[in-house]
Amino acid sequence: MSTKQKVYPWLMILLTGLLMCVMVDTYTGTISLFLPPLVKSMGASLSVVTMFFPVMIISMAIAVSQVGSLIQKVNVKWFLAISIIVGGIGSIIISRATNLIIFYAMAILLGVSSGFTGLVVQGIVINNWFAKRKNFAFSAGSYVQTIYLVILTPIINKLIQSIGWRSSFLVLSMLTLVIGIPSALFIRLRPADIGLKPYGYDPKNLQQSQQNSNNKQVKIPKRAIIFSVAFFITLLFFISIQFASNVLQLFPTFALAVGFGPTISGMMPTIQTASDIVITPLFGVTTEKWGGKKALPFWAIVGITSMILLIISNNMHQVTFALIAAGLADIFTVLLGPGLQVFAREMFSGESFDLGMSYAGSVSYVVGAFAVPALSRIYEATKNFNNVFYFVIALLVLVIILIWIGSKNTFVYKVNKNEK
Repeated sequence: MSTKQKVYPWLMILLTGLLMCVMVDTYTGTISLFLPPLVKSMGASLSVVTMFFPVMIISMAIAVSQVGSLIQKVNVKWFLAISIIVGGIGSIIISRATNLIIFYAMAILLGVSSGFTGLVVQGIVINNWFAKRKNFAFSAGSYVQTIYLVILTPIINKLIQSIGWRSSFLVLSMLTLVIGIPSALFIRLRPADIGLKPYGYDPKNLQQSQQNSNNKQVKIPKRAIIFSVAFFITLLFFISIQFASNVLQLFPTFALAVGFGPTISGMMPTIQTASDIVITPLFGVTTEKWGGKKALPFWAIVGITSMILLIISNNMHQVTFALIAAGLADIFTVLLGPGLQVFAREMFSGESFDLGMSYAGSVSYVVGAFAVPALSRIYEATKNFNNVFYFVIALLVLVIILIWIGSKNTFVYKVNKNEK
């Protein structure tokens, strides 16, 4: 085996992970650090400024819906590079924006660029480059993002305090371009594009050979995927995870509402982020060893456990339970990343994976854009965070049921004679 064959599959994990970092993670993760100075600079309320998030996410969803078909028709490296350049330009303009119209318009650009370089593209590329250890590969891509955010978040926080939000945002723009463009130009959609084979490819494996042949010769109709039972189950799974994972956004509010104080309010998200360094590789190892059908329910139960601990913390007014729960709750971010990829890979294969994940991801992004307001409304209507946590538990129970049903309804496309 050549050095190139050994290195390139893992290089694709690193590069697609870096694209996720400089677009999606940068502008949906660290943007929260800019909210206080943005509110002051724009002369608008917090609720008005935070409309940036749904504008960006809905734009991302529209872009994601086109990824599955577009990526098969374009030169992927230039497609990704142009998307990064557009996002970088949008970010530079934001750093100079003086009114909300420009701010929202650039949120659209960042959303489209993130959709074209984000989770779905990463999943498609890794799926193509790995015949074995795919679940581990999905998680490894997420781990790149974990390390990036752990390093970047405190740096950007200090920069905002020392040089202001505009110069700090310009730094993010430069990171997007300097890291994103070279990463994009080295990415290849398929190993065959540079004369290589997927990691773990075995020519004696009949299933792999047939799948490779079908991908090249048979175009699966979109209708066959969208109207399949497998797609409906995948869509429900994606939406449930999107909604449940947004409970993390309410942790600081929960800590303040129950009287734990601002220190604990800040500690909960910090502990959650730090836990990702341990939970993400464990997720990768378990999904690789047990398979998604067995590992995903286990991790959903971990999520349920974190919600139960928060309920106990609320009822007994015990900070310790809340902090432990915050650590375990990091599983929501993992399920939202490699968890979606692993489940989609269980339900689809070949070209059907590209399209199935693209369409399911698009719809779930739109729904997920309204998750925080919906969860907040549950609390506001009942005046008790326990009801929010009960709702999330119900979603995770649904997730476990969907995994079981999905294992019996994976997508299979029967090829007609005239398609061969």
